[in-house]
Amino acid sequence: MFDTHPALPLLLRRWPEALRFKLALALLLAILFASFRVAPQGDVAEYSLATVAVASHGTPDIRLEDIARAKQLFPEIGGTYDLLDADMRAGVPRVYPAFLRGRGGEVYTLHFWGYSALAAVPYKLFELAGLPPMKCYQALNLALVYILGLSLYRLFGSAPKALLGVGLFMLCGGALYWTWSSPECVDAAALLAGMVFFSTGAPLAGGLLAGMAGQQNPTILFFFGFAPLVLVCLRHRPGADLRQVVGAGMQRRYLAGIAAGLALFAIPPLFSLWQFGLPNVIAQRYSNPALIGAARLVSFYFDLNQGMIVGIPGVLGALVLWGWPPRGAGLRRQAAVLAACAGFTLALALPALAVLNWNSGAAGVMRYAFWASMPLLFALLLRLQASPRWPPALLLALGLVQGAAMLSAASYGYVEFSPLARMMLRFAPSLYHPEPEIFAERLNHNDDYIQPQQVFVHRVGARAVTTLYNGTVPFGERQLCGEGARLAPDNRYTDSAYGWRYIDGPVRCIAGGVRQRVLRADEFRLGEGIALAAGWSGVEDDGKAWHGVWSDGARSRIAIALEADWQPATLTLQGSYLDGNRRTRVIVDGADFGWLALDRPQALTLPRGPAGARVLQIELEHEAPHAPGGGSPDTRALALFLTTVVLR
Repeated sequence: MFDTHPALPLLLRRWPEALRFKLALALLLAILFASFRVAPQGDVAEYSLATVAVASHGTPDIRLEDIARAKQLFPEIGGTYDLLDADMRAGVPRVYPAFLRGRGGEVYTLHFWGYSALAAVPYKLFELAGLPPMKCYQALNLALVYILGLSLYRLFGSAPKALLGVGLFMLCGGALYWTWSSPECVDAAALLAGMVFFSTGAPLAGGLLAGMAGQQNPTILFFFGFAPLVLVCLRHRPGADLRQVVGAGMQRRYLAGIAAGLALFAIPPLFSLWQFGLPNVIAQRYSNPALIGAARLVSFYFDLNQGMIVGIPGVLGALVLWGWPPRGAGLRRQAAVLAACAGFTLALALPALAVLNWNSGAAGVMRYAFWASMPLLFALLLRLQASPRWPPALLLALGLVQGAAMLSAASYGYVEFSPLARMMLRFAPSLYHPEPEIFAERLNHNDDYIQPQQVFVHRVGARAVTTLYNGTVPFGERQLCGEGARLAPDNRYTDSAYGWRYIDGPVRCIAGGVRQRVLRADEFRLGEGIALAAGWSGVEDDGKAWHGVWSDGARSRIAIALEADWQPATLTLQGSYLDGNRRTRVIVDGADFGWLALDRPQALTLPRGPAGARVLQIELEHEAPHAPGGGSPDTRALALFLTTVVLR
């Protein structure tokens, strides 16, 4: 590719392939750098202020002038800067939560400032050159991609293969995060490059890269246990002991690489101990080991919104399908390497399960799962390196699948369901029960902690298909069934984590041993099994106590869809009246119950209807509908404010 192309100038063709590779990769990354704007994402308030601080006065403590400068550069998040500014001016001891006061009263970022200190170098250069200073993050992210490219050239010894390896990294999440003003791309590229360098005889470079990545994501500490294990798996031969595998003349180099990486890794906890009295404030304040469990572990790898499967489906498929079951010593070594890499990614995942904010900001695949997937990508790269000829069909399929994955991941925000998740919730909801926080926040399109008294209902059209409630407190059951009733045992339940439960399909309730269905404002608005057919105004809901719908006119009609397997025996209508109204005439399926006071509800015995699914028809005649008066501009003819319909 690089040696035989006739269009290449003679001088260029005479350059060593390594030099041509470096120039080609630099050119490609420069084109990327010039073509995209920086995305202020991922704890941007912290990293931007620390970058400005280091670039301006050489220290990471945040000052008021740093805030003023950052507001000029990232005005879109000026509100966050203002909160910190106000706290600092007021001298409050506990400033805006993403920041902390140190032992001398200075303000520092909650996340360590190592990434920002590195970004301060291109920041200063761009500022002097008149370029947008905040593109420093893109420059830093791509610089690590470049270093990754150098490691891949070392691994493959081939420029085309190394370029394909860099492209594969970009298609495994790099394309999603390289524009972010946060360390995800740096950490993923450094982790992958560190593993490559360590396994190809450059342990010092590998250890330093892993130590740098671990400054922002401490679980990368596991590198220093798993990288030597992978090396042992690669070099193992039948009958060789550990000393022979590592090599007596190389032990010191590898130990030196591990020691150097650990020294770099140790800077953040030591700084945190000195300034805040804790080695890791985030682990102390913003995580909970009790959250670690099966639901989050499955979510980490397989959630269709942000799990690892979203980021590397092609890589996982290639690892599973290519060349297994292993045959021969070489493939057995590859199997051992894959097992070690799988253990590494699991070790990276488990501590991340403790974070409080599980549905955190992400570009498709969650940030933790992006860099935690690098050991599996490394295993595939080693599999490719061991293959004398790369299968074209596999490479094409891998590229297409990963490209489609990146396009899909870029098409939705982290408070929206992904296209795959929407498809599952629509066509196979009983097979998809995400971790509760993901379901709740993406259903409601917000980023907030969910509370056990809340109920979350996913509907397809007017039909409730998935309901999430917390079974450890009575609030959810009351909302679903009303006072004095409870959920029926024949609902289709699926237990999730922390007391949350899913119900698939319609929610069934019982009261006194009898099945019950309660319809309120939400059902009125969405037409959930009930249609306000005529004579009604819009549903009114103030979020506190005013939930229902006003009648409008002399007569109103209601239609309620009944399931084929249930014929309710009684109907109760409940509401309140506008002055001048005290009663309502009620007719159900032609049976006239006369004039009733619906502000003092009573159960009406329903006439027996035909078997099978049917629609219950309710007609209401109002006593004295009129406009509210008293100077109100409301001209509706109001009588009854209907709040609840109960079928038993």
